[in-house]
Amino acid sequence: MNSSLLKLILFSCIIFQTSCDITFKRKVEKEKKAPVVIDEQLKSSIKVNGNKETGKSANKFTKNDFELISSYYSDKTNSIIRKDMIMHTQISREQTKKLVVDEYVPGDVQVMPLPLKLNRNLSVLLLDKLRVQIGTRVILMNVKTRRILDIIKI
Repeated sequence: MNSSLLKLILFSCIIFQTSCDITFKRKVEKEKKAPVVIDEQLKSSIKVNGNKETGKSANKFTKNDFELISSYYSDKTNSIIRKDMIMHTQISREQTKKLVVDEYVPGDVQVMPLPLKLNRNLSVLLLDKLRVQIGTRVILMNVKTRRILDIIKI
């Protein structure tokens, strides 16, 4: 009697576990197939010279972003932050030569996101792009591929 009860409990646990796995897999597959929808407010907030840009064509720093980044790092009150960030992401001359537009950021190079105070003032980026600092350069790069889209020397 006890062995048949134990077998029944084990069998029901296996069935329950299998049904949970199948349900979980189905939910994940449905989420992958869902189309990506870009919010209309996000589309309207990304503008350069009065023209709307899609995420695919916004592969350069805007004129406003360039001016904000340059003024932030040239300001004397931010000089300590600038020096600290340069020291943490310092790279050799050979690595600096590899940082070219349409090339890839090497895996051994440490990147650091821009300060939050500066990043809040810059234009909105789509999720696949990121502004980072490497040494004395601010780089706009693709997050997944690490491809360099634009560079500003500070």
